[in-house]
Amino acid sequence: MNTSIKITALAITLILTSCTERVTEKNVEPQVLETSDLAMSTSLAIAADTVKEKERSVVFITGFDKGSKTYFSDARAFFKEKDTEIVETAYSLQEIILWLNINQNNKPISEIHIVANNKMNKILLETTVNGEGLSSKAIKKAVESGELPKLENVLAKDAKVVLHSAGLGSQTELINEFKCVFTTDVIPSVITSKSVSVFNGQFSEHFLAKPFYGFYPTAKSPGRVDLAKEFARKYPESEIEWLSAMNNDSEKFQGDIYSYKFNIPVKWEIAYATDEEMPSFRTLEQMYTFMKDHDLISKDLEELEIPIEKFRWFQTVKDNKLVIEGKVTVVCVLEPVMSPAYPSEYMNPSIDNIRLYNRL
Repeated sequence: MNTSIKITALAITLILTSCTERVTEKNVEPQVLETSDLAMSTSLAIAADTVKEKERSVVFITGFDKGSKTYFSDARAFFKEKDTEIVETAYSLQEIILWLNINQNNKPISEIHIVANNKMNKILLETTVNGEGLSSKAIKKAVESGELPKLENVLAKDAKVVLHSAGLGSQTELINEFKCVFTTDVIPSVITSKSVSVFNGQFSEHFLAKPFYGFYPTAKSPGRVDLAKEFARKYPESEIEWLSAMNNDSEKFQGDIYSYKFNIPVKWEIAYATDEEMPSFRTLEQMYTFMKDHDLISKDLEELEIPIEKFRWFQTVKDNKLVIEGKVTVVCVLEPVMSPAYPSEYMNPSIDNIRLYNRL
């Protein structure tokens, strides 16, 4: 028993090196049990069974569908079949933590699933209510200001926090901060993927697909043939028939490659003391130069990773403010991840599959 306590303490100490300001290590004193080996074994087995019975899985559906999109409703249906507790009232990390603290009910949680929409590898989840989008910087700021509550001891041993939002697998800094927020006496695993989760598809209740992105100024499409050529230049190692994929809006058979579109709007308002200070642009090139030289605008565009010329731009003047607005249409081609051994079947999207999911 002493050995296991030492190992546990060591594991806690190691993880706390990256979360020292958020988590305080607790000293664990070994308990001496004055009983027979048989009685002790029986007692421990009963305790373990009791804990196992109390463990539960919770999924947070952090958005709602618009138009013909069904991502959140499909995810809801999937987790309902899995008999997972579904929460649809938390749309920020702050609300998720508050819900967990309030609704713990002395039942340790073994898995926390967070279903969030994603655009261009950027998770669409607020850090705090009506606050900044989720990022490593926003999490640090919210923790330091005290806006983000501390998670209580609600997690079961070996708990997992699974983020269902594409492209987060390589964002180590963000995931590190996220893990610190969920670390208590228990150090959970945070599981992410670079692929898109597809729920309740025509041929499978859940599979993953690799995303590919193309862009054009909204309402100014160059045509599918030219777009297909752009995809081919951008992804030369892929064997996808891009024109065929763009003509396909859903799977016709297992593994069929298909596509969908969505728009991303951007907007900045820049105040000036006088009219003389406010710039005026006669050409798009002049506007591009101004935007690239402006720290806030250039930073936002850099995070989106979309070329500036792929937006449709507008400029207006509102009182003493220069308003710059843009909108880009994104074409997302999805290639389902298939089993190497059985190419006509999806690869099993198990969160323990290290080919599909990253674990931190």
